[in-house]
Amino acid sequence: MNLKKTGLAAVLAAAGFTPFLFADDLEEAAVALYAINKSGIDISRALDIAEQKIAGVVYEYELDEHDELLVHEFEIADFEAEKKYKIKIAVNDGSVVEQSDEKMKCGKLVCKDDDGKSARALQASEYSLRKALTQLELPPRQLLLEAELEFERGVRYMKLEVVGPDGERDILVDIATGQIIPSLSHTMQ
Repeated sequence: MNLKKTGLAAVLAAAGFTPFLFADDLEEAAVALYAINKSGIDISRALDIAEQKIAGVVYEYELDEHDELLVHEFEIADFEAEKKYKIKIAVNDGSVVEQSDEKMKCGKLVCKDDDGKSARALQASEYSLRKALTQLELPPRQLLLEAELEFERGVRYMKLEVVGPDGERDILVDIATGQIIPSLSHTMQ
């Protein structure tokens, strides 16, 4: 979700502080959560739709906007077809508002593409975005903004960016073990 940040937030982020949400950002997140609750097209339902349309490994998610519509955007790797897909599901009615694909730079064993490497590692781990959603059980007033795979210090993990009444926070999950990695950051308001 493209949450607006002021110059102060950028300065604080550059200084090493965790970015935080301003009142406008919380308002935007509240409206997004309201729209999702009103339509019933939450991330789990949108994930069902995306997986029905495209076979593969969902390796990235973002709650975003497309032509002024709130959308669930998924990136999916299909190793059989050697393609990566982007699909956007409208929050208001569950329709597919955009779907695109591109050739993935992956052979049968080796990927030269960072997205492909991440998706292949996720597939090998047998962890998934769906497992993360089940594991976390976000409270009703929490909203998942983004999920992506990261690789740092020899650990491949899923980074889930969540926003709620207390602000924004990242939840890190080791995809090999499913363990939540303890966070050292704090949320500022």
